[in-house]
Amino acid sequence: MSSLCFIDIESTGLDAESSFIVGYGLMSLDGSWTHCFANSIGDEPNIIVSLLNNVRDYEYIVTWYGLGFDIPMVTARAVKNGIDPSPILTVNHIDLFIIFKTLFRLSRYDLDSICKFLGISKRVELRGSDMPPLYFKALGGDSEALKLIEEHCYDDLQGIRNIYLKVESIINKIIRGCVDLSKWQLSFK
Repeated sequence: MSSLCFIDIESTGLDAESSFIVGYGLMSLDGSWTHCFANSIGDEPNIIVSLLNNVRDYEYIVTWYGLGFDIPMVTARAVKNGIDPSPILTVNHIDLFIIFKTLFRLSRYDLDSICKFLGISKRVELRGSDMPPLYFKALGGDSEALKLIEEHCYDDLQGIRNIYLKVESIINKIIRGCVDLSKWQLSFK
């Protein structure tokens, strides 16, 4: 497959009305990565513009639950800040969560559970809900909190990348139209 990247955004909460995007991680297929984090809440427009500029370089973005969280959050916060979100809306998007929820019969579909199921080790044992307090500490200058955020972001991106590599042949069949996800019954719990 031609150029693709894995993205994960970091925000102070789950709803665009009361949360801010404070950072993002972007990893290439080869494992190289970048992490961009705000110095203050006022940096949100710069973070969004940086992410949008970076995704322009790729044919595909790959996320975990990106259609349910990352993309809508970026879209909402971009529009709120007067920024055109088109680059993230027009790039091809592979949401691994949708693929797993559709084609795999499992009891849990969070990133950590899928990594565990596939035997992919995760180093940082933090959940998304643990992160907002760390973001505020990092924004206040706490270098240990920022280090933990970077490690968590890297760990999540590595997890997404390794999941992708485990199911790459399925994804290629979906992209080529050999597997039609719309034929499968989606039964979200």
